[in-house]
Amino acid sequence: MVSFIIFIFLIPATFAFINNLYTHSILLLFTSLISANYWRKATYSIRRNIDLVFAKISFIVFVSHGFIYVRTIYYVISGYTGLLVLLYCYYLSCKLLDLNNNNWYKYHFIFHFIMTYEQMIIIDSILHVKNNHTIFS
Repeated sequence: MVSFIIFIFLIPATFAFINNLYTHSILLLFTSLISANYWRKATYSIRRNIDLVFAKISFIVFVSHGFIYVRTIYYVISGYTGLLVLLYCYYLSCKLLDLNNNNWYKYHFIFHFIMTYEQMIIIDSILHVKNNHTIFS
C-alpha cells in the first residue's frame, strides 16, 4: 500500500514527460524517489527531513502553477474544491498520527490520490495554455 501511494505521482510524471514538460516530470520523479527512500525505513532522520522539504517544494510549485494556469471552469471548480479537501485530509492525517490513531494513513492515501488528480489537471492546463499561447482562455 505504501509503495502505491508513493509511486502514484509517477502517473502525472509520465504524463508530463510524454508532453515535454520535463521540469514537472523530474520534480515528480524526485518527489517519489525521495519519499520512497524515506519510507523504506521510516524513522526520524535526515531522509525524513529531505522528504518533507522536497514534498513542500513540489507542492508549492504545483499550487502556484495551478493558480497561474488552471482556467477552464470544470478544472477551476474541481481543482479548488480538491485543494480544500486535500488540505483537510493532510491536516487530519497529521492530527491522527500525532494521536497515535492507526487511521491516519487512510487520510494520507486520500491526500495522495487527490494530489495526483490536481497534478494531472495542472499539467493538462499548462499544455492547454502552451498550445493556445495564452493564460487567459
